[in-house]
Amino acid sequence: MDIFDVLKKKYNNKKVNILGTKYTIFITTTKEDKALLNCSGYCSYNLQKVVIRQDIDYFKDKNDEWITHDVKHTLRHELTHAFYNESGLMNDACQINGAWALNEEMIDWLATQTPKIFKVFNELDLL
Repeated sequence: MDIFDVLKKKYNNKKVNILGTKYTIFITTTKEDKALLNCSGYCSYNLQKVVIRQDIDYFKDKNDEWITHDVKHTLRHELTHAFYNESGLMNDACQINGAWALNEEMIDWLATQTPKIFKVFNELDLL
């Protein structure tokens, strides 16, 4: 079983509760979902789904550890969008110069730092 099969088995069609709303995770290819042609994943608020790209060519020359890290990071990133949406922040953050809740840097920061934050919280028995 290669890393793509492992990740697909672990995450594909998994349902998660995002603040009371069920979202479904899909691991798929650009052949199956053209919306992934210019991104590694997306969150559909209307359809309550998170879609993660898993094309073999997209990960060409990458090892299993790198691929796993990238898929997990993208999944955290897209789920952060879902949490912001279900919190009401996506619609309420409209500003003339752009909404902070839609800012990809903000989403990426949280997606990157949450494992580190949770590690400290776990060490201190705060969860």
